[in-house]
Amino acid sequence: MKTSFISIKSFALMVVAVFMFSSCEKDQDVVTPLSATAEQAAKGPYWEDDKAFDKEMQHIINSMMKMMNQMEMTCDPDIDFASMMIMHHEMGIKMADLELQYGHEPEALALAEKTKIGNMESKERLQAFLASHPGAEPLSKEECKMFMMEMREDMMAMMHCMRSVKDTPDPDVDFAQLMICHHQGAIAMSETELKWGDDAMALEEARLIIEEQSQEIMELAAFLNEHGIPTKHHNM
Repeated sequence: MKTSFISIKSFALMVVAVFMFSSCEKDQDVVTPLSATAEQAAKGPYWEDDKAFDKEMQHIINSMMKMMNQMEMTCDPDIDFASMMIMHHEMGIKMADLELQYGHEPEALALAEKTKIGNMESKERLQAFLASHPGAEPLSKEECKMFMMEMREDMMAMMHCMRSVKDTPDPDVDFAQLMICHHQGAIAMSETELKWGDDAMALEEARLIIEEQSQEIMELAAFLNEHGIPTKHHNM
């Protein structure tokens, strides 16, 4: 069991800015109904895309978490980490595809393309690892219990983060905030692998995931800081 590792979970969390959300009150002097055009403007310029984005994103999150929860664990940390991370990467790829379909900001689209490529490449390396490492070497019963508990805590923390994200009328912002949570989950799972795993190939992949996705968290946070967080309602 490998017990020496560098935790940068706190560092990844520190780079995410805290955003304040507020809503603008409607003008009380307005007594006539809004026209269709004005109503759409009040919801934001991308409200139709955002509505579709939100619906499809929720489906992606729910279906992928269901698959990960139903995965049969072997109690071999390297195999279980690789199998779960492949599912996690598939979720990230689908999230990026959704942003590429509904997003508008060039910087956010570039970040989506970057994370999609990174997830696809890591997924391929992990699949190659599993193909060359077919035999499970389970932990002891007590160690297995602790390992599985930590992995579940990593996933639950990611889901809590995603559920805590406040929806906005901008799919680019929604994508960036949700992807930060997704990356934090990958970093936590990779740190758990560094603690319990012992296969050099799996450990190296965990280190690479931590390095690459910590950098992407900073880039996503920088985009949010520069782009700003829209409110649900807009001044007319």
